[in-house]
Amino acid sequence: MEASLTMFRAINGSIDSNTGRPLEGGTRPCHHSQNERGQVPPPIDRRTSPKRKRGNSSISTRLKNSLACGSGLFIIFFATFARADSSLDKIRPFLKKHCHKCHGAEKQKGDHRFDTLKTDLTHVETLEIWQGIVDQLNLGEMPPKKQQQPTITETQPVIDTITASLKMAYGKHRSKGGQAVIRRLNRHELRNTLRDLLHLNGSAYRPGAANSRLVDNNGNGSIERTGDDPLRFFPEDENKDGFVNIGDTLVMSDFLLKLMLGAAEETIQAATHLGPKPDTSPRRFAGHINKRGTGDMEMFARQLYPKFDAMYRTGVLSADQLGRGVGVSARYRVTVEVSGHNQKHPWTETIPTKHDEPFLLTLEMRKGRDGVPLAHWELPGDGTTRRFTTEAWIDHNWIPQLSWENGPTTREARVDLLMKKFMADQWRDAPNRKVITDKKQYDQARKDWQRDMAVTLLKNYHGPSVRVHSMTIQPIIDQWPPKSHTSLYGSKPVTSLKRGDIEKMIIAFADRAFRRPVTTAEVAPYVDLVMRQKGPPPPPGSKETNPSTNKNIDALPPSGAPGASGGSNKVGGRIGTLTYRVYKGKFHKLPDFTQLKPIANGVLKSGWLDIKPAKMTSDFGMVFDGTLKTHHAGDYYFEIASDDGSRILINGKQVVINDGLHGANIKKSGKVRLPAGSHRIRVEYFQQGGGLGLHAFWQGPGFARTSLTGRTVIKPRPQPKPPGANNKQKQFDL
Repeated sequence: MEASLTMFRAINGSIDSNTGRPLEGGTRPCHHSQNERGQVPPPIDRRTSPKRKRGNSSISTRLKNSLACGSGLFIIFFATFARADSSLDKIRPFLKKHCHKCHGAEKQKGDHRFDTLKTDLTHVETLEIWQGIVDQLNLGEMPPKKQQQPTITETQPVIDTITASLKMAYGKHRSKGGQAVIRRLNRHELRNTLRDLLHLNGSAYRPGAANSRLVDNNGNGSIERTGDDPLRFFPEDENKDGFVNIGDTLVMSDFLLKLMLGAAEETIQAATHLGPKPDTSPRRFAGHINKRGTGDMEMFARQLYPKFDAMYRTGVLSADQLGRGVGVSARYRVTVEVSGHNQKHPWTETIPTKHDEPFLLTLEMRKGRDGVPLAHWELPGDGTTRRFTTEAWIDHNWIPQLSWENGPTTREARVDLLMKKFMADQWRDAPNRKVITDKKQYDQARKDWQRDMAVTLLKNYHGPSVRVHSMTIQPIIDQWPPKSHTSLYGSKPVTSLKRGDIEKMIIAFADRAFRRPVTTAEVAPYVDLVMRQKGPPPPPGSKETNPSTNKNIDALPPSGAPGASGGSNKVGGRIGTLTYRVYKGKFHKLPDFTQLKPIANGVLKSGWLDIKPAKMTSDFGMVFDGTLKTHHAGDYYFEIASDDGSRILINGKQVVINDGLHGANIKKSGKVRLPAGSHRIRVEYFQQGGGLGLHAFWQGPGFARTSLTGRTVIKPRPQPKPPGANNKQKQFDL
């Protein structure tokens, strides 16, 4: 894994701005914005412009600052252009008459001398001086007040000549001479590279990275960007005239390098799958797919029609039994059984739908306020039940949702309007608050009235409607581990791989990363890195040397291979003898848990840190205790990300602390030197409010970065099988 990460880092350098392909030359150390470099100030009428206080510095410091970074680049860019501007020689008499007294052979005010001033604007210092001269003339501050003042007739031609020369010089500077600019990848290119190189899919790798936004998780003013987009912390690309591939702005820095390394680690974690193959049995939701209902008419229709969900207005219907999502990120086959009714109806006066237009349905995957369309269907409103099927990728924490796009609006399909218009003889007014003074009695009377009116309308309803009879979802996983995993680690346990095997895998990866054939010599450093990460071979006869019994998760056997499920107390594996204690309290930082009394405790047989046993979402803390086994002495690295605070202690010594109120995007890490053997690990965590989560990792000699919390620590509760579901159709283990 570490070698793959290192190889991935190599591609995040520079690319050709014309072709979008990586260049082998490193990145630019600095850049200039257009305003700093390329704009010449317009002439200023000295008769109307405000005066400025003069000083010894008569040359514009603004231009000095903007050109300081790129003095070397100016020389390179101007090398192909004419050295001297002969038009500037024409204004030397003006300078001699009005400027040499203060900037000549005898006196150089501000260390500037004009009698020997050159006209070669390819030199930065010369360009700065001429820019300063025209600035002072435009401002009317040169010559000084005590000196003889030139007339506007004398000054204006000088200003025009210098301005024209500077404009031409800046234009030549902006030109790249037909050469490609070495730059880094912009956000779109980098996201696409991550997706294609590692065979990834999902909302985090789509343009715009759905479900990524700035939020204040804890109400304390600390703004963080949420979502799964690995580039969520990157600054937005500068946009000029609709283009975001501007070479001069796509520079490299230590800050961006750190973000790129973080994105690489996060992406490789998403590409790695160590668990068993997910259950691919279909889940069918029939009857009432949405258990809550979406409106008054829809809610009361559930009492009349137990075998389907009815939609009377433009709206959405989701299988809310899925909780936080479908559970497994994969390509899904989604099938819905629906029927449309009363496409041609007699209530057009109140519900003006188009009788010659079928009902338009959209299936999308949704998470919170974000949605991604998956399919569009046309449903004839003739009462016939039809089945629609589509296949699309759905992320594990998203749910499928069906919407009726061209149905009546909430202002059109209203119980009161329809009853008064078409069933006036059965309509009665709402209870009067002045008559029923008791609040409880009034509230109950109003609920009864709403139900009676809605049920009366629904029993005699002749407007358009859609009935959803069932929704079935089934993950389609043809290969496990997925291609994202096998492209990095192959199909064998890493412990059984020889140097030649590793070399072949890295060459295959590097060919795609660099978009050209690579040599054995080029990948040798990465192969050496992997061999060091593997560490010395286990003792002869140990279980780790037998691939059929290898349970070392951190040696990265492929998911689904024998022993890939891991085991407690194996090197780099899960935590042995893991216990937990739960504490109730509103904490702002980690408390001294030894002074508190737990409200619950237990054992986590999985060997993974898990906050789910707390059975709370706010105002609680947890302490985990267990053992980790190391087979080799050396430095071990620990990392923790949590919402809110947390820390890791090894053998009673604090190694990592991530205290305070913050989101789970805040990571902290530390290292500790450990001998071979068993070591006590203690993890402390607290959650106050808002989002919650806990993720921990470790890495050391003989194994790569490995999770101590499994795939995730927050899972939706398993749901009972829907009534009428086929016995062969199993639920996903959410």
